[in-house]
Amino acid sequence: MARNKAKLARGLAALVLLLGNLSLAAPVMADIDTGNQPVQQTQVQNRQATDSSSSQQSTSSDQTGQQAQAPQQTPATNENVQQTDNQSAHEIAAGIKNGSINDQALVNHVYQHIDQTNGQLNNVIYTDPQNAQKQVNDLQKTPADNKPFYGVPILIKGLGQSYKGYPNTNGLPYLKGNTYHFTNSFVKKLQDMGFVIVGQTNYPELGLINITNSNLNGVAHNPWNLDHNTGGSSGGAVASVAAGIVPIATGNDAGGSLRIPASWTGVIGLKPTQGLITGDSMTPSVVNFADTRDITDTATLLQGLMNPRHAQQLLQPMPTNLKQVKIAYSLVSPVGTPVSQDAKNAVLKAVAFLRAQGFNVVEQNSPVDGVKMMQTYYLGALDDGSVANYLAQQKLHRNLTADDVTNGNVSPMTYALYEASRKAPRSVSQQFRNELNLVNQQMTAFHQQYPIYLTPTTATTAPLNSDPAYLPEYVAKMMKIKDLPFNQQMQLIYDSWLHGLSKTPFTQLANLSGDPALSLPIYVSAAGLPLGVQLEGGKGDDFLLLALGKLFEDNHQFIFLNQYRQQQKDQKNNSQQQKDTINNGTRTSSHSEAPTAQTPATGTPASAGSQTVATGVSRMTNDQTSTSTKATTTPQKLATTQEKPLLHQNSLKEQEHVHTQVQTSKGGQSTLPQTGNNSIVLTMASGVILLTLIICGTEVELRKKF
Repeated sequence: MARNKAKLARGLAALVLLLGNLSLAAPVMADIDTGNQPVQQTQVQNRQATDSSSSQQSTSSDQTGQQAQAPQQTPATNENVQQTDNQSAHEIAAGIKNGSINDQALVNHVYQHIDQTNGQLNNVIYTDPQNAQKQVNDLQKTPADNKPFYGVPILIKGLGQSYKGYPNTNGLPYLKGNTYHFTNSFVKKLQDMGFVIVGQTNYPELGLINITNSNLNGVAHNPWNLDHNTGGSSGGAVASVAAGIVPIATGNDAGGSLRIPASWTGVIGLKPTQGLITGDSMTPSVVNFADTRDITDTATLLQGLMNPRHAQQLLQPMPTNLKQVKIAYSLVSPVGTPVSQDAKNAVLKAVAFLRAQGFNVVEQNSPVDGVKMMQTYYLGALDDGSVANYLAQQKLHRNLTADDVTNGNVSPMTYALYEASRKAPRSVSQQFRNELNLVNQQMTAFHQQYPIYLTPTTATTAPLNSDPAYLPEYVAKMMKIKDLPFNQQMQLIYDSWLHGLSKTPFTQLANLSGDPALSLPIYVSAAGLPLGVQLEGGKGDDFLLLALGKLFEDNHQFIFLNQYRQQQKDQKNNSQQQKDTINNGTRTSSHSEAPTAQTPATGTPASAGSQTVATGVSRMTNDQTSTSTKATTTPQKLATTQEKPLLHQNSLKEQEHVHTQVQTSKGGQSTLPQTGNNSIVLTMASGVILLTLIICGTEVELRKKF
């Protein structure tokens, strides 16, 4: 009978301990399943919702302030639609062509995704579902054979890519309500390739700065970390691609506006050779193209958007042996500003990879004087000030003044450029052309020796949204720029822009030289922020750059947001499993031995085992608190409480340290965090275990006596 009592006591203790552990582990398992989902997974959970002109569309309209009335749409019931998040555009097009993906359901799915994420990202500033439905209907009447992106939804930049009926504001508040009355050749080419245009993405005023923020459209948040910016000026485009909303989003690049945000959001950004793309000038200026997640998509898009006549003139033949291409790299800012260790690490990672592939890679800086080049670059920007004032005359019937900065009509830099343009001597145009010729000659000679020039795309990871484009002291000076002579005006403009330029000094060279340049997403910092490397080639070497990009891609060097999050999730799960194994072993040894005995395998005192148990409980209770918060989040949005634990972490190592840290008092005793019922269950379990040990011990002593 005594033996039966002992078995009963042991069984009761094990049952209570198991129940106690399950009650603590349940929220952890729930957190693993939902807490670290990437942006697009929130969309998948709601894919059956009907997309109409009510609830979800009105939510997006409130956020963006502009949206055409949505027609009644059918639910996205196609089972393969949810799998298109983070897929390449050519894979999606293949699915539409073979009938496994419904094109209208896919468009509905993209709109649902925008609705759920735009409240936090603010990446999309205009949508027109009715127009998109018409495009789908028209597309279904045409052959799909010569349309490589048949039925694929795409977002276009709100600046410089005109689509009839879409907003045309240049980011200036006094132009709100203006719309395009025509569709330009670039956008027509997109439609010719089969794309369905679903909306317009965010950008800064006149595209002037390397972040996306404006008085009219607000700030674009980085999907890697909402406290950070996407970069600019194609910031809304890259956020849409990085978050898996669309596989391709278009932008344009006059100083890095495709590549800077690509670096800061971990996507692929190509600036083609000047003049290669339909509608672009042969003179160094703006280049239109797109940001993507796939090199094949990028190459196919380039092929389809090229101006055939210019392509015949510009494109260079591919080398017969890719690995004989000599590559120079630099870790030095061309304007003498600091370069972060992360940027250097990214380049050195690329150098190591290329050398391992058999390339000859040497350290060699560009021959161009970066400071002089940027001073010339800002001379070219004076036209933006003139354009802003011309538009003000049309709408406001007056010239711009410093009060327009105070009233939020223009940025301080737009006003400064306007005032400087009024005093610019006639020789400025010739000075600008002379510098362009010099940069062209220098880089042409450089590429004869080094066909590829490797640098960081950006000198830092993405800045905080609280980091201003211009420091306050320079804003105050720009408000009084009218009174300065021209040379001092231009020096003030340079000094004011330097705060931003110091983060992105590597991209402008390709614009002034007219060379192609490609940003690749191969690096993520310890703080969980991406940073790209830039490959710059000679004019017409666009496909050489893409061949190198393909080499990185095929060898799994790219790091996209969804992959990074999955990797972190897997590492966290593995770490938790290891801790659970240790904890289970400790509980078993503690249960079978006396409280002060050492474990046979490791010789660890039982007190150390208690600390191990405390570690597991600390992690569980912390995760339970986080999960409890997430449960209250409204699913209509990309919830802050769902994303914050992932977006604001510093590194996996630091995260694990926080979760596994054992809290102890000065006396060395373990202190468990008290989290509601968990502590009660744990206390009950401990009490029953202790009682069981006492009963068992008493029975052993009785057996010895009898």
